[in-house]
Amino acid sequence: MNLIGKFVMYYRDKMNKQIIFLLVSFIFFGCQNIEYPKKPKDLIQEDKMVEIMTDIQLFHTAKSYNRNPLQKSGLSPYKFIYEKHNVDSLQFVTSNTYYGSNLKLYGTLYSRVKSILEVEKAKIDTILAKEKRTKDSLKIITDSLRLLKIEKPNDSISKELKKMDVTKKQ
Repeated sequence: MNLIGKFVMYYRDKMNKQIIFLLVSFIFFGCQNIEYPKKPKDLIQEDKMVEIMTDIQLFHTAKSYNRNPLQKSGLSPYKFIYEKHNVDSLQFVTSNTYYGSNLKLYGTLYSRVKSILEVEKAKIDTILAKEKRTKDSLKIITDSLRLLKIEKPNDSISKELKKMDVTKKQ
């Protein structure tokens, strides 16, 4: 076997050992005991948690749409949301961590948030469509009035008076 062949064999054996070591390490560390958070004493009920999560999602959407009014108002949205729902930040974080440790339950909560937001969006879309129809119909009426601009009837009396003035001056 030439020098290159020995070199390839040496590093192939070394790489195989490293790959085996990594696989054993992943298996060993992957099988460790995962401690899930315990149920907090002041756990926020699921319905209330959905309401809070909905408000937070609305805040994030508003912030991504137009950040300036939120910054100018000086309002702390999270503080406002916590006060609105009568919870504190620690209670929210512990409850969110607890619910987040159960992915199936957390997915259910987010599905509920999504459905609430979809209903709200449908309501807003309906209102916007009505406003657009009203605006469009007013525009059509205005345009029609411009086209059908009614001319004032000729004032026959003023014409006669002008004729009389002209004849008197002569």
